[in-house]
Amino acid sequence: MPPGGLPLACARRFLPGLLTFALLTWIPTVTCSALAAPGAASQHPPAAPTGPNGLPQNSASAPASDPHLLLASADHPAPVDPAHSQKTARPRPLIEQVRFNQRPISFEQGVTAGPGDGDLEIQFAPPETSAPDHLRYRLLGLNSAWTEAGKEREAIYYKLPPGDYLFEYEATESGSVRGLGMASLQVAVIPPYWQTGWFRGMCGALLVILGFTLYQLRVRYLVAHAHKLQEQVNQGQAELQLAVKVANDAHRVAKEQARKDSLTDLWNRKTIFEMLEKEISRAQRDHMPIAVVMIDLDHFKLVNDTYGHLTGDAVLQEAAKRLADLMRPYDFVGRYGGEEFLIVLPGCSRTNGVHRAEDFRRAIADTPVATACGPLSLTCSLGVASHDEAMPAEELINLADEALYRAKRLGRNCVSAGAWKDAEDVPSMADQGHGVN
Repeated sequence: MPPGGLPLACARRFLPGLLTFALLTWIPTVTCSALAAPGAASQHPPAAPTGPNGLPQNSASAPASDPHLLLASADHPAPVDPAHSQKTARPRPLIEQVRFNQRPISFEQGVTAGPGDGDLEIQFAPPETSAPDHLRYRLLGLNSAWTEAGKEREAIYYKLPPGDYLFEYEATESGSVRGLGMASLQVAVIPPYWQTGWFRGMCGALLVILGFTLYQLRVRYLVAHAHKLQEQVNQGQAELQLAVKVANDAHRVAKEQARKDSLTDLWNRKTIFEMLEKEISRAQRDHMPIAVVMIDLDHFKLVNDTYGHLTGDAVLQEAAKRLADLMRPYDFVGRYGGEEFLIVLPGCSRTNGVHRAEDFRRAIADTPVATACGPLSLTCSLGVASHDEAMPAEELINLADEALYRAKRLGRNCVSAGAWKDAEDVPSMADQGHGVN
């Protein structure tokens, strides 16, 4: 025997058996790995046909009518069972890409997205098979019903709320109910922090603490308020008394202002009438004399027309001030209207009334009135009337008004007395060219 002949013969005799044993051990391992890993169908080609003994066989060497496929070996084919090959090498559908809110995310260990709801997109592909396929999918946790994919290769779920889901994708052969495989994918959408249990629990605890704190603050406030209540009541009574006094003073001031002329600060026409009626009633009751003096500023319209109304107002205010300075505590002077003034002189006799009127005339005429336009000389005409016990206030004023017009007709800047009970009592005086008539 030539050298090396014995080992070569042994190798030729036992090598086919060793190869067959190795293939039988390797094929189930590869098939199980393809079924367990997602996307395995795209990473490994379809399992090769097997013979009666389960060994891979070259399909090109097998007859078309033979139900068993043969796998070529070094010396002879090894038979493999086709049914065993179909069970161990069934292809699975593929999941190609997962996006959440249009951003790709990893899905090898499942999908974790969020926080908060969003749009979930899952792109998938059919298994690598020559037969036409039907695809369907569903998302357990959202809807258990299957959805036919048709020509679409993408599942989209809009505004998917937070939660745990299971995406299942199944492919079947056309015209057959035999499934080609199912793929599944765990999907977890994380809720935002304000929807988590720990956050809600923390908020609940904070609310409890806040409520207790507010309760304590409320109790302290009520206790402090109760301590101050009596003090506030006493202070309130004092303030009430002061407020009543202030209100009475304000009422009195308002009432007085309502009775005053706003320009001259003298009594207005209505008030001077009321005062005259009261004084007439008192004079009748006490049988006391009373006189009234009606005063009119001479040519006052010319002052307004020449120097303006502001100057006219200043003249009226100065004339009112000069008359008010000559009043006794129980005399009354008021603005009767326009440039006319009415003076009530209680307890004044007829003769004294004429003398008082002459004092008023000199107070107006003797000193020029200082204005913005310069000093202005001013005169006035006066009419005096005395009270008859049977004479009402209106008639007494009419008599003084008639005497005033008589003074104007006599040349102005003079005093004229009204009708007297006894004509012989009418005085006759002359003072620097001015007279009393």
